[in-house]
Amino acid sequence: MDQHYHPLIYQRLRRLFDVSDWDALITYLEGLSHSHFRTAGYLLGERLLTDVPADTFWEVATRLILWHPKAFTVTMAKAARVRLVGGTLSLADDGILRLSQALRGDGHQTDREKLLMQWLPAVRQPATMESLFTLFGVDCPRRRIEFLLRTDGLTAAYVLLRTLRFEEHDRQYLCGVCRNLIRRADNLSFNVASLLRTYFDLNDVRGVFSLKIEPYELSRLDTDFDTFCRVATKV
Repeated sequence: MDQHYHPLIYQRLRRLFDVSDWDALITYLEGLSHSHFRTAGYLLGERLLTDVPADTFWEVATRLILWHPKAFTVTMAKAARVRLVGGTLSLADDGILRLSQALRGDGHQTDREKLLMQWLPAVRQPATMESLFTLFGVDCPRRRIEFLLRTDGLTAAYVLLRTLRFEEHDRQYLCGVCRNLIRRADNLSFNVASLLRTYFDLNDVRGVFSLKIEPYELSRLDTDFDTFCRVATKV
């Protein structure tokens, strides 16, 4: 039988969803064998939570993560990411605020990091990305930079530039970030390294950089996302 589906498990979960009995849901999950528990996890993330109202999604996700974070943090993060990309969930939902509040404290640091690593690539607006960091308690610039260096895309690159301004006094650190980007060896990362080199005047970063930035563009790189995107994607 397909490990991602079991008709009896699905029917039981479906009935619990129909009556919104989340205490009974956890009791039911506790009684499953290891293999059936895994199947139930797939069914929750890939079927049952795909079309429920946003408030229901966040309530179930919060309960499951708090109850069994090892089993459900990544499962719920992936399910949310699909819906965030599809527009049926929003990072402005009240439910995500309640989730972030429930996960405050050192005991849930790993869970917060797993959620962020799933959701940051789905964010398209810089202000939303910065708000997401704040929501999950990542306020230290260098800690944010660690996440941003592991996140692809123009939004993360732009937020990286804006965040690095808080570290502009430490040229050695800035040079290290540029070299980290260069080692990634993709066009966008190399262009962003070149852009940072020019923006922060980091002549110690060696390489053959062909990216040309006009003075009017340089003055707007950290305030105008469209300008940043245009410069960072130059051929």
